[in-house]
Amino acid sequence: MTVVDESTPARGGPRLDFSKVLVVSRSPINRIVVSRIIEQSGLKAIAESPETAPSALTDVIPGAVVLDGGPENSDCDAVFSGVVALRGMAGRSAPCVVFLSNRTGTVESLGLPRTVDFVVAKPITPDRLQQIIETLKSSARHSPR
Repeated sequence: MTVVDESTPARGGPRLDFSKVLVVSRSPINRIVVSRIIEQSGLKAIAESPETAPSALTDVIPGAVVLDGGPENSDCDAVFSGVVALRGMAGRSAPCVVFLSNRTGTVESLGLPRTVDFVVAKPITPDRLQQIIETLKSSARHSPR
């Protein structure tokens, strides 16, 4: 399934592509595990470290971003500002942000930025993440373009 939103932004800027999901984690193993779960849903995963993630966002705006908070839930803090900027460019709540946390709770109880749409507690399993990915795919099909 490839759903590209041609309405955002024009002339050489990044375009919103709901078929792509950016996976950001310091752990190469977590990047691989999460990417495989995403690919099983028929989406294309783009796996990056927190240091290289901003450059991955220059060509395309993924439909979703999965951020692995690491041991202290702070590994991807620097990536949040880029996601906020992308949401401003897209003019809506895309990309959707999924946060992988070592602690259970809500966005508010974990003290996460309001940019986060979903929190998934570790350990990362297909059952936990697949539900959210399917929800994202469904909402992408029904979003106005």
